[in-house]
Amino acid sequence: MIIARIVPPKSAAYKALSTYSKKLDGLMKLKPLSWFAVWIMMTSGTSAQQSNLDRFTYWDMSLAGVGLITLLIITIVMTFIIGKEKFSFAGNDLNPTFVLNHTIVGLILFMTGWGWLSWLNGDLFVSLKSFFPYLLTYLSVLFVYQIDLDSIPEKGYTPGKGLIALSLMMVLVSVFIGIAFDDPVVSTAAAVIAPFYLIAIVFPEHKRHIERARIYPVFIAAMFVSVRLPWLLIPLGILFFGLRTYHYFRYNIVFPTFAVDHD
Repeated sequence: MIIARIVPPKSAAYKALSTYSKKLDGLMKLKPLSWFAVWIMMTSGTSAQQSNLDRFTYWDMSLAGVGLITLLIITIVMTFIIGKEKFSFAGNDLNPTFVLNHTIVGLILFMTGWGWLSWLNGDLFVSLKSFFPYLLTYLSVLFVYQIDLDSIPEKGYTPGKGLIALSLMMVLVSVFIGIAFDDPVVSTAAAVIAPFYLIAIVFPEHKRHIERARIYPVFIAAMFVSVRLPWLLIPLGILFFGLRTYHYFRYNIVFPTFAVDHD
């Protein structure tokens, strides 16, 4: 981190900022890390709807204002629901109700991004059809997050292989459906995500493969959606670097991160 070079842990400035960072503990109780998933699913709907209007939509800032306002509203609502422990992204208790809840919430977020009023123009079937490959990709990432990392030894893990295999099949199906629907965002994102699951299955020597299968698909999905909606990079960047700064001054750790400490 650049900030670690500017404000090293043993400096007076670090100690002062570390004390100040404790005031943000209440904000962390709102589970802001979950906002990444919320934002990606909602903007996936916007991206798909724009593609439905113009297949070659790229780097479009025209919806930045309404998009960011909608993100803010959705974030507040979802934060309240998550804070009441009515909804979670990681648990280790995978069951049909859990999957159904995420399917419903994913659909609501996707349709919010798509635009509910578009139903009046006869887009209902199109939007539901477009949602399906995104749902498969979303659930594939969700399933990987249900694997308890603490139960996995550093080498030769066996827990979670079934979920990883299921996730791999889901993204592969998403690739083909995305191609059939002429949606390069979801088809390409799923195709780039698939190798992370495949490596975790074929080379089970280290725990780090599952960790990467959790971290990178979220980043990949966000970046591909941002190709069409670059304004999404603004809240993503603020949240990502904001969380890293908080964790650095609060606990002297780098989090969230793309690095894996098991190499």
